[in-house]
Amino acid sequence: MLSYRYIETDRQLSDCCEEARKVDAIALDTEFVRTRTYFPLLGLIQLYDGQHVSLIDPLQITDWQPFVEVLTDKNVTKYLHAGGEDLEVFLNRFGVVPTPMLDTQIMAAFLGNPSSWGFAAMVAQYTGIQLDKSESRTDWLARPLTEKQCQYAAADVEYLLPIALQLHQQAVAEGQLAYIESECALQILRRQITVEPRLAYMDISQAWQLTPRQLAILQYLAEWRLDYARQHNMAVNFVVKEELLWKTARFSPSSLAELRELGAIGPEIRFHGDTLLKLVKQGEAVDEKDLPRPVQNIIEIPHYRQLFAQLKEAVKQVSASSGYSQEMLASRRQINQLISAHWKLKPSETQPELLYGWRGELLTTPLNKILAQY
Repeated sequence: MLSYRYIETDRQLSDCCEEARKVDAIALDTEFVRTRTYFPLLGLIQLYDGQHVSLIDPLQITDWQPFVEVLTDKNVTKYLHAGGEDLEVFLNRFGVVPTPMLDTQIMAAFLGNPSSWGFAAMVAQYTGIQLDKSESRTDWLARPLTEKQCQYAAADVEYLLPIALQLHQQAVAEGQLAYIESECALQILRRQITVEPRLAYMDISQAWQLTPRQLAILQYLAEWRLDYARQHNMAVNFVVKEELLWKTARFSPSSLAELRELGAIGPEIRFHGDTLLKLVKQGEAVDEKDLPRPVQNIIEIPHYRQLFAQLKEAVKQVSASSGYSQEMLASRRQINQLISAHWKLKPSETQPELLYGWRGELLTTPLNKILAQY
């Protein structure tokens, strides 16, 4: 049985955080629920400072300033494992991300392990212990938490910290730390990027099939849906399903009956039917000169397949010369992001990931040489 302390008062949290700021490194994890919500609902925070495992109950705490100070203390390294969603939780709840942060899944990948190495597999490899993961789908908002839940949560940080310290030491010894830090910075950057509501229509999967007039309607619909989802903390498809959004833009219904014929279900009609019809009229009224440009389906663009193949081959060559796997260097999504940015298919304020950080050091020259031909 692992020992832990349950933190549920402001005083306890303050004492816990004071201790955490006295050490060089801590392990962090979160448990949350995200089934029907746009933002994750925080259920528990786990913190291990090398002496004490603290299970912090966010449903009881009111003064979070001491914890925010831990998250932003540059003298305390925060270790997470596969922490992308945890970063989102911290950003949404506290407005900050852990700094500095190192992700053990990323560290392990740079040291020759699978790029998506699960926590249980990592613990088994390093300690021989088989973790019980049966509580991974539990309701972390229900109270009281069971002892089994608390043991599960405590294990996530008690085993994480010593493994993280070993990986960190190995990364330094093998000269990999700078690239690891670069990749962790990218993880943080990804979570800080938010979709501009006026551009949400471009992420609707079949938007490329619509005319500029239909896209104007879709733009109003998608902007409204995203704003509504954020304001009411609802998953976007629990507001209105994407398929109905697209069909509404495509067929411009003028009555609730027509909306129903397009497949709108009861709640969509009851709560949002009138709004959808109003947005259709607004889209229809957009001046011709202000209509959105057609959305292009990247795989249908001439020379796309040829360009993709050449970029993929360049990545393969860099992989062979650098020792980093093709999977780590460039995913299909990242290659498509680069092509989309090069052809200016959609507005973007961020640099393509293949030209950023450690990947940029290795890939910018060979990839730009290819892109210059298209």
